[in-house]
Amino acid sequence: MAARATSAFRGFPPEALEFLRELEADNDRDWFKANRARYDDHLVAPARALAEDLVHLGRPHLFRPWNDTRFHPGPPIKEHLGMTLGYEGGGGYYVELSLDGLLLGAGLYHPAPDQLDRLRRGIDGARTAASLTRAIARAGRAGLELTGPDLVRGPRGYPADHPRMELLRRRRMTVLHRYELRAWLHRPEAGTRIREALDAATPLVRWLREHVGPTQRTG
Repeated sequence: MAARATSAFRGFPPEALEFLRELEADNDRDWFKANRARYDDHLVAPARALAEDLVHLGRPHLFRPWNDTRFHPGPPIKEHLGMTLGYEGGGGYYVELSLDGLLLGAGLYHPAPDQLDRLRRGIDGARTAASLTRAIARAGRAGLELTGPDLVRGPRGYPADHPRMELLRRRRMTVLHRYELRAWLHRPEAGTRIREALDAATPLVRWLREHVGPTQRTG
């Protein structure tokens, strides 16, 4: 499928990867401040253009570039660009560019306890689980794989021989695919590929918003 003529996103420029290579070699706050304009031009601006093309998926949120090193020692600057779309508590989409590749994902990554309870109840119910399974399969046909179980054993309250125990062992419900860095990433074709993959995950996001929703906790 050809890219839409009105697409704002024309791909991430090669300079984006060059910036990330230099950042990895010299991850320093002063270096980043001196090169902030390059970061904004080659990474942030294309990401915002991509979000404009994907407005149907929801409101974008670009993560700040600074790591919080007060409690987790590590490099001061994130060596990737991360952006969520429509992720407002009930499931959404994720795009990340790093030297490891282009990561696309969708689902609910870190549910609150009440969300996890509703997720498990949705998996437990035969009818709701059937639509979830179809949504996961739809994403899978587009190359987005369901992340593996988080628990060694099933959660309390569910029999060990539950027919959907593999799904119940998950504390998150996400599908992911990491693309290798190839020439298409720098062309408008990138926008088409990203859109098609995330659109394929929309049934899963829709299921999560309907059956899990945002947390009801107030504190």
